[in-house]
Amino acid sequence: MPDMHFKTQVSGEHEGIHYIRSKPLSDLVQNMSFAGAIYYMITNQMPDAAQEKVFNAILVASIDHGISPASGFVPRVVASTGNPIIHSLAAGLMALGPYHGGAISGAANMIEQVKAHGLDSLQADLDAKKRISGLGHPHYKLNDPRADQLFALAREQGINHTHQDLMMDIQKYVHDQIDRHLVINIDGAIAALLLDLGFPTQAGNGLFALSRTGGMIAHVLEEYQEKPVRRIDEDEVEFQPPQED
Repeated sequence: MPDMHFKTQVSGEHEGIHYIRSKPLSDLVQNMSFAGAIYYMITNQMPDAAQEKVFNAILVASIDHGISPASGFVPRVVASTGNPIIHSLAAGLMALGPYHGGAISGAANMIEQVKAHGLDSLQADLDAKKRISGLGHPHYKLNDPRADQLFALAREQGINHTHQDLMMDIQKYVHDQIDRHLVINIDGAIAALLLDLGFPTQAGNGLFALSRTGGMIAHVLEEYQEKPVRRIDEDEVEFQPPQED
């Protein structure tokens, strides 16, 4: 039988008071923003004003990118068939993955790999023509303005930039090896920034999903005002019949 005895330092009751880490939840409600509380809950460190500002900007930058990506249209399609909002949001979250919103933790691991073993440790992936997490975007070819804005804000606020610098080194190394400019995308920027803010590598994808859920809620609520049911136009479907022997 699985062991169902949990030990946690994240939250719990003590003498009738609910605590988040070492602080009563009521104190956080009174004194902290949502971004600050999430920062504290995950890292167990109280952010200073600059750290909270940059972390909040990361969450805002990830909140939405239109209907075109999977996290935009998937929850709307599910909502259009009459599903409740929780089901629609769950579908949208399931649409996140390594090629859309799910590359942040991978990029963070890559940055830590380079930090430990040097840029040449990327060569095997380049030789195998594997995707480099945090680089490249289907629409942004010269720069990802969201990434640039976040980096600029972090510098302005005096945030440690060790991992941001490493991400830029990775971009240059890849360019030199394959002779192709790949932008540091929002995933790569967030990965570097979260590491500089003290978050564990595994937290990145979850934080992106947390932020993008806000945008999905807005899309689903709007979709409820539309006529059901969403269907792909027949012109968008090309049937390829089996070839006769």
